[in-house]
Amino acid sequence: KKVDFSHNPFSMPQGEMEALTTKDPLDILAYQYDIVCNGYELCSGAIRNHKADIMLKAFEIAGYDASVVEDQFGGMLNAFRYGAPPHGGLAPGIDRIVMLLANQTAIREVIAFPLNQQGQDLLMSAPSDAAERQYKELHIRAALPLKG
Repeated sequence: KKVDFSHNPFSMPQGEMEALTTKDPLDILAYQYDIVCNGYELCSGAIRNHKADIMLKAFEIAGYDASVVEDQFGGMLNAFRYGAPPHGGLAPGIDRIVMLLANQTAIREVIAFPLNQQGQDLLMSAPSDAAERQYKELHIRAALPLKG
């Protein structure tokens, strides 16, 4: 009983603002694409939304107040207001291509730096705590949550 994003909320809707104001939200498509080989997604990409008014309208349709969008994505919206050009791209997964070439069905069998269920690389001991000198070098500090 609610419209929500089923994929990337930052992709340009086909038809831009006109589509957002005249079409049923469930009929609006985005400029997104995938490259698939034998049922495996090798690459996905999109033309990104680069217009602040269209992004605000898309989020409004999904139930987000403009103030929330400004708070969460204000930097991006400001960049768009200054005139970001149309842009897009794709992200090929070389690991997935290697998986197919190696005749494997699980990416875990070929991935160079596998992670465990907690997103840790046990071989590299990553992620790890930063040293105090690294914080100083970058002029940042960490406010870690209190334990207990």
